[in-house]
Amino acid sequence: MRTLTIDTVQHVGKEVTLQGWVNARRDHGKIMFLDLRDRTGVVQMVGVKVEARIEDVVEVVGLVKKRPDAMVNDKIPTGTVEIEIKTLTVLSKSQELPLPIDTDGYDINEEVRLKYRYLDLRRPRMQRNIRLRSRFVDLVRQYLFNEGFTEIETPMLTKSTPEGSRDFLVPSRMQPGKFYALPQSPQQYKQLLMAAGFERYFQIARCIRDEDPRADRGFEHTQVDIEMSFVEREDVMKLDEGLITSVVEALGYTIKTKPFPRYTYADAMKQFGADKFDLRSEEDKKNGILAFAWVVDFPFFEKDKEGGWTFTHNPFSAPKPEHKEWLLKKEHIGDILTTQYDLVCNGYEVGGGSIRSHEPDVLSSVFAVMGYTEKQITEQFGHMLTAFGYGVPPHGGLAHGVERLLMTLLGEPYLREVVAFPMTSGGMVSVMDAPSTVAPEQLVELGISVTSSESVHIRGGEAVYARIAEVLTKAGVTFEPYEHEAVFTSEDAAKIRNTPLSEGAKALLLYADDKPIMVTVPGDRKVDMKAFKTAYGVKDLRMATPEEVETVTGVRIGAVPPFGHIFSIPLYMDTHLADESFISFNAGLHTKSMRVKQSDYERVATPIIGEFSKLNIRNG
Repeated sequence: MRTLTIDTVQHVGKEVTLQGWVNARRDHGKIMFLDLRDRTGVVQMVGVKVEARIEDVVEVVGLVKKRPDAMVNDKIPTGTVEIEIKTLTVLSKSQELPLPIDTDGYDINEEVRLKYRYLDLRRPRMQRNIRLRSRFVDLVRQYLFNEGFTEIETPMLTKSTPEGSRDFLVPSRMQPGKFYALPQSPQQYKQLLMAAGFERYFQIARCIRDEDPRADRGFEHTQVDIEMSFVEREDVMKLDEGLITSVVEALGYTIKTKPFPRYTYADAMKQFGADKFDLRSEEDKKNGILAFAWVVDFPFFEKDKEGGWTFTHNPFSAPKPEHKEWLLKKEHIGDILTTQYDLVCNGYEVGGGSIRSHEPDVLSSVFAVMGYTEKQITEQFGHMLTAFGYGVPPHGGLAHGVERLLMTLLGEPYLREVVAFPMTSGGMVSVMDAPSTVAPEQLVELGISVTSSESVHIRGGEAVYARIAEVLTKAGVTFEPYEHEAVFTSEDAAKIRNTPLSEGAKALLLYADDKPIMVTVPGDRKVDMKAFKTAYGVKDLRMATPEEVETVTGVRIGAVPPFGHIFSIPLYMDTHLADESFISFNAGLHTKSMRVKQSDYERVATPIIGEFSKLNIRNG
């Protein structure tokens, strides 16, 4: 029978069998000490001539002995005992690790950590984070079950409807030319469950949104999704405040103020300049205090960049009762307030919801204000309007992003630190090589054809330029556009733009261990291939061919912009480019360029920065 390390303290004087990883090895000549690690912790073992390397998986049969008082290690639960090794069997040998796992890992390159994520997850900090996530979800479930909720799963293949982000689309094999959408949230389904009479629903829901990754956002996330019937705003907020208080205090955290303070959106903007704010003092921050607060009374609509109206939070929200007539009459649009409520903590939005529209005319009015025709409303939301005609109770709910809430609890700076297998900042799947090409026969079966590289260039250059402009504008970045004669070298581009050669961002497509990456260096420098391989643990590094450049980016060589994430590939930037005040680059076309502040570029492109270039002698 296997004994776990944590239980060895209960077996002093007895022989036990342990299985796990060699966590540490200390050779003292005739005697050797090994630390064995399993899911419950570590325990010290002692033996003679033990043949085992760090991270080997071993089975040890040994005698549990009490340590002398002077040798007790009070930093670990098993510090009062050690195991005298009788036999040690190596179950699986380990090669030398490509990254250290005995540190917190923050200083290790993201690409390396995610490439070997199964090793990265062995580090104590990551073990703690993932186990805390499991505990958090369990506590949420138990609380909601005790409050009379039913856990119900909703479909992962659904319909594409406007919910605020881009959909990931899935082609239908059985109905060629038609697509499913992966769910951005279970919003419509949970409202339909209220129509079905379940009254109290929850789900630990997977949500998938095609939006640009950043520190606290990725393509995939998990949310605690809650919906309740026969409630008003106060009922939902009270239930949720009880849930959050119960769960975070059970995890050992302290809440600054209970009940949670409440601010209107107008007051929050006036006092803090934002609807996400931090109420902690410096002392609170040192002590890991959590400062929760509610924000209510949001504007329902705001102007979009075309001058029309769009929703601020959720089109399925109900207006405040006193503004219902305004909405139905489509009057005072900018003054209509919604029943939306957001929960903020330590400067982050960690949850939000609203009382929902449950009347067909109210929901139709929302989309009419946004410019939808009756035909479009029926095509997109006819199923909801039909359901609302069969006696639907007033209802409301909310959702909490699990990752963002855990980031706040743990004080982690990135979403990837609380996810087992996150995506890279360039949208690549950790460990696996995805997205990837598929076999031609799969495309034929789905009725899909991939556009040729030449026609991709004809449309791709303009599309890439528009995409960059969209990304920069959305991030609030001012850029200077250039239109000029076609240029094909950094020198020609600098001359025609009348900008320093060193501020030109030369974006190069390379293949690192057969995977495409983007490397950006100043126009007067070139990549030091040896330095790059050393810095990032790459065995094989080569420049992409012109054909490969077009396949990956859709644009021709020399026109590739330095934004790896729009092509879903990792981006590396040489430190010398960070010394420039401005960045200039060809933006998808040989005839169009842009110029932005270096700090803005770095904020938007989120490159991995390192020193891996040398001066190009050709450029002097």
